[in-house]
Amino acid sequence: MERQDLEGASAATSDDGAIDLRRLLSALDARKRWIVIPTIAATCLALAFVTLVSPRYIAITKVTLENQQTYYNRPDKSAPELATPLVYDAEGVQSEAETIATEELARKAVEKLGLVRNSEFNPESQNPLSMLLSLFSRRADADPEGRVADAVLSRLTVFAVAKSRVLQIEFSSSDPALAASGANTIAELYLDAKEEARKSATRFDATWLSQNIDKLRARVAEADAKVEAYRAESGLLTGANGLTVPSQQLAEINTQIAAARTTQTAAAAKAQLLRQMLRDGRLDGVPDVAKDESLRRYAEMRVTLKAQLAEQSRTLLPGHPRMQELNGQIAGLEAEMRAAAAKVVTGLEDEARLAGSQVRSLEAVVAEQSKTVATSNVDEVRLHALELDAKTMHEQLESYIEKYHEAMARDADNAEPPNARITSRALAPRTPVFPKKTPTLLMAALAGFFLSAGAVIAHTLLSDTPKATRARRPTRSAAPAVSVFHDEGGASHETPADGAVEAFVDTLAGLATPGAFVPIMVAGEGTHEALAVALTAARRLTKSGRTVLLDLGESQAWLADTFDRLLDDGDGRLGLSDWLQGRATFVQAKHRDISSALDIVPAGVGEINAAALASVLDALAESYAFVVIHVSDWRAPAAAASMASVAAVMLCAADGRLPAAQERLRRALPDPSIVIKGIATATRRSRERAA
Repeated sequence: MERQDLEGASAATSDDGAIDLRRLLSALDARKRWIVIPTIAATCLALAFVTLVSPRYIAITKVTLENQQTYYNRPDKSAPELATPLVYDAEGVQSEAETIATEELARKAVEKLGLVRNSEFNPESQNPLSMLLSLFSRRADADPEGRVADAVLSRLTVFAVAKSRVLQIEFSSSDPALAASGANTIAELYLDAKEEARKSATRFDATWLSQNIDKLRARVAEADAKVEAYRAESGLLTGANGLTVPSQQLAEINTQIAAARTTQTAAAAKAQLLRQMLRDGRLDGVPDVAKDESLRRYAEMRVTLKAQLAEQSRTLLPGHPRMQELNGQIAGLEAEMRAAAAKVVTGLEDEARLAGSQVRSLEAVVAEQSKTVATSNVDEVRLHALELDAKTMHEQLESYIEKYHEAMARDADNAEPPNARITSRALAPRTPVFPKKTPTLLMAALAGFFLSAGAVIAHTLLSDTPKATRARRPTRSAAPAVSVFHDEGGASHETPADGAVEAFVDTLAGLATPGAFVPIMVAGEGTHEALAVALTAARRLTKSGRTVLLDLGESQAWLADTFDRLLDDGDGRLGLSDWLQGRATFVQAKHRDISSALDIVPAGVGEINAAALASVLDALAESYAFVVIHVSDWRAPAAAASMASVAAVMLCAADGRLPAAQERLRRALPDPSIVIKGIATATRRSRERAA
């Protein structure tokens, strides 16, 4: 025997001890009719469903949110075109999607598409469930458009395409043409609604501007009246260049002062220059400086006389009377020029003194006028404030009038395009989205297969007594009908043997702890009923954990009838001795009980090596929670070898011999803490009498 054989058998067994893989596959093969028939039925039902149900088509229209204003639909076409795309955030795009799926828009679609007369959206006859729900519905039957609008909304899906400003509008119908028409109509109605909303906003703005323009005009007139009244009251009349009269007078006086000073300076300079020229005898330049007509005439005559003198000097000597006459005339002219120049100098000096006197008088006037201007500054500040208010109102009025004309132009020119456009119109779909025939049939077949297979597996795992197998291979019961159960106090009770065994097994199962290994020995003395009691106890323990029945001999022939032949991989004659001697593996030596999840290891053919039983029990402890050891006689060597490892012993003996057998067993046990339970079996005479 090798422990690896037992570990391999444990790997082929489920963790909960219910059934191993081989038995599971065999059970599925044996009950394949339970799987094939439900799978075919589910496939047929799915085929009938996809054939009879009305198909559903979905059409898709895409709308892009962007600015549609261009140079040609702007009222002010003189302004340059600005590329300003419409910007929406994620919440804004989602808000636009929600405005499409509204009842108001659905009602317009119902009216435009004529869906009230469509039997798909407004069936003439309703099923009883719909009629019952209509009694509790808030919508009255007198509003068919509202009911159809609800149906339209149930077929309408609007969502924003991720990371874009595109709205996807989906509309479903059993008619592909109606699905495409519905999606396109809803998109068009959405654009019309946005355009109408912008027009309404423009009309509202124009009305508001018109009302405020009238009010603002009255306020502007009032502000202008206040300015003029205050100007007249304070005497701050406006002259040229927007200046007040005092300020304008002050400016004019300053101008006169500047002119007088210029005249004084020019006259004084000319007088000084003429005086210097007379001292130097430069009479030729005097007429140019003096600008006097008499001096110019004197200068011309002097030039003429000089020319004559020069001409006569060619033929006449200086002492000639003609020469002396010309020189005398020239000298007289020069004296007259000096006298005239002196008069001009005197006139220029007088002019300079007159200009100086004028400057001094004007400066006195400027000082007086400055005081007047300074006194009027406070009133002028107040006047400026009133003028500023009036100017602000004028600008606001002009802005309102400009905006009003622009709004009226937008309304008149129909220049309010919606901030969206249809980028992809829906076409009639060619394939329905529901039902998908091939996936539906495949899913129905798989669902029928897995559900029926699961039911077969669950039935195999949970069933304690499979009726079909028992009916096919019945077993004969070897347990006695009546027995006497002796407790530790020595009292005896006549009770069915199965009841006594089950009571003892339940006590042991309640004392067991999780993960603990509980070996139980069922031994006989002078009776052949111990194997039946061991089988009953082992079957009871399978409800509390994985259990194996280990037969140490003598085995009765009827034990082989309890094996489940469908799940048996080995020969029914192989057992513990064959496993220990290497003629079979543990999987071949182990057999499954026909009525429970119990594993049975019969004694087999040949002698059992008592020295190897300790390692056998250690190996079984790795995979089983309970090990029930059967031995026909507790005094056999195999029983003595495994006696030290058991936790309890069930001793089967005849009623009269049971107390003595218990006493002998108690003295032979290596550990006095081992629990002993006596099971009294009926004698052959008692069974014949009962029969």
